[in-house]
Amino acid sequence: MGLSPARRLAFKVVKRVREKDSFATEALQSAVARAKLSARDKAFATRLAYGTISVRGTLDELVATELSRPNDTPDELKDALALAAYELFFEGTEPYIVVDQGVELAYFAMKSKTYRGLANAVLRRLSEARDELFPGGNPLQDVQAAARYYGHPLWLAELLREQYGAELANEVMAINNEPAPLYVAHLPFFESEHQSLTTLGKFGVAWSETGIEGAFLIEDRAKFWGLDPDYRRSFVAMDLAAQQVVAFCKAHPDQNILEVGSGRGTKSLALAAAARRLGGPAKITGVDLYEFKTKVAQKTAQGYHAQECDFLTLDVTKRSAIDRLREHCATEGASEVEFDTVLVDAPCSGLGTLRRAVDKRWKLKPEDIEALSKLGLNMLKWASACVRPGGALIYATCTISREENQDVVQAFLGLPEGQDFAIEATLLDELAPAFAEAITSEGYLNALPQSEGPDGHFAVRLRRTER
Repeated sequence: MGLSPARRLAFKVVKRVREKDSFATEALQSAVARAKLSARDKAFATRLAYGTISVRGTLDELVATELSRPNDTPDELKDALALAAYELFFEGTEPYIVVDQGVELAYFAMKSKTYRGLANAVLRRLSEARDELFPGGNPLQDVQAAARYYGHPLWLAELLREQYGAELANEVMAINNEPAPLYVAHLPFFESEHQSLTTLGKFGVAWSETGIEGAFLIEDRAKFWGLDPDYRRSFVAMDLAAQQVVAFCKAHPDQNILEVGSGRGTKSLALAAAARRLGGPAKITGVDLYEFKTKVAQKTAQGYHAQECDFLTLDVTKRSAIDRLREHCATEGASEVEFDTVLVDAPCSGLGTLRRAVDKRWKLKPEDIEALSKLGLNMLKWASACVRPGGALIYATCTISREENQDVVQAFLGLPEGQDFAIEATLLDELAPAFAEAITSEGYLNALPQSEGPDGHFAVRLRRTER
């Protein structure tokens, strides 16, 4: 009956991500924008492409069981078979449809009838062995079965199970395969919150409050992104957990705030917005290792007329970094490098946001976590010297790995640089309802990803003693 257009589009995206090491979101959005498909086909193609990419390692493992020489199989054919296997194992598509469309995919991928027979045989054998192969055990009792059932690398399934137990680890992995909700932060640089929300309502975009001022859940993603950019210019996409981190900083007018690892400046803008809501601007300085990011951040801030935001390219792992920051502060009229609040937005494995970076779980390696933990500790040590007496030091990540989070903070507090700092208790009225159960006995915000809710994040607020 011929290959469906949605599967053809999904194949192109999967192939591009593999060949170009493209980000799945960018590859899919670009392909969907150019495709002349119905809304239904676009939605199906999106689900197939995202799903296949997110559990690709598991799919390749399953397909390999029915290939006599998997290492010699052309990559394009593997892409086609992976898509078909995704439908068979994760979508529950009827085997006869999987075989028929999988054979057509193989022909489309290879432009040769030679591979039709191979695809037919592989997919028929996978269909016959589906119950035996997948998941191959009880996911609650067998970590290998759990890794296969939820489409995660074995090492990651083991890490989650070790830290959170089998049931909670499985829940996290299941959530990683769900679409992420859309939260936005209102930036009051152009118009008031009331004006912005009125505009959304005028165009039928439903939203709901979250318990954090200026943070909203958009209930219809497609309708929101379909708006003319001018109508949504006062909103920036930002997960609720990230906005909770901003709230932790308690930005006030006239404060001097430093963000270390500012990236493209989203949290810096949100910090500036928080201060303005309380009556006036704060001074926000963002530093990041990558010049292209600081340029983007500066341009974005200028576009919002947020003159209080300034960005500097800086490698905080180098001894000269503090001198460069001191010179920068001097040009801004400050005699000392002393900030009221310093936010360390540390680079991390992103294990709390895997549903947003669908291909990331297969790119990560266990040794990455150790390296990122060391980097986070070094950034925290450096940033501590920038906090004034009585000031706040916030350490935050978007991972749920203990090694990158709690272990880093405890290591810091045991060092000379951490002797003047102590964990400051978090009060329930500081938290959105979604995080009411996420505060640990030590005072950490350790939030796991939630189904139809926020991502997983970690944060702690440390207070420097008065000298």
